[in-house]
Amino acid sequence: MKEKKLIHQWIKKVEFLNRPDETLYKHRSTDILYTKWMSQYVLKYIHFKFHEKVLCIGCHGGKWVSDIDKQVNIKGFILDQSIRLLQHAMHLYPHFNYDISNYQLSYKNRKFHKVIINQPFESFYEQQLLLTELERVLKKKGSIILFQRKSFILSKQNLSQLIEHTNLEIIQSTAYKNMVVYELKHKIKQ
Repeated sequence: MKEKKLIHQWIKKVEFLNRPDETLYKHRSTDILYTKWMSQYVLKYIHFKFHEKVLCIGCHGGKWVSDIDKQVNIKGFILDQSIRLLQHAMHLYPHFNYDISNYQLSYKNRKFHKVIINQPFESFYEQQLLLTELERVLKKKGSIILFQRKSFILSKQNLSQLIEHTNLEIIQSTAYKNMVVYELKHKIKQ
């Protein structure tokens, strides 16, 4: 390998490792419980096709993404704000693609078949900006699966207001354990 390429890779790795945590969502002590429930829901009720490109936000070590991959063999893209969790996941599951969280997603338009958010949606700092970016990277027939805690007052109404300025709509909402899971898709043009 050329020396310049090695130096460039080292600089990128150092920048990656020195990014601050909590730029995308707020950590909460109850998130661990909700994350487990959301993982169970996704594995049980969301159907994946062979080699679908799936963006997973909030990977928590990558295990639940690996469980999906074992069932169907997806092309997983993991986005998280915790560098330690991403490093752990990279060592266990090197065949996935990893990136540190940012509101300006570094992916091209219309790349993903599914986007799964494994954090309570109300814990995100810039919800509107995130939805706009997710709409951009989602394929025309793709879907976004996210959840809110049931205790979050008027959650569907708040989510409806957030997606009002996008080309997304709520296709389905499902009460599961102590949360409500939403599936968003692009609006069908008539």
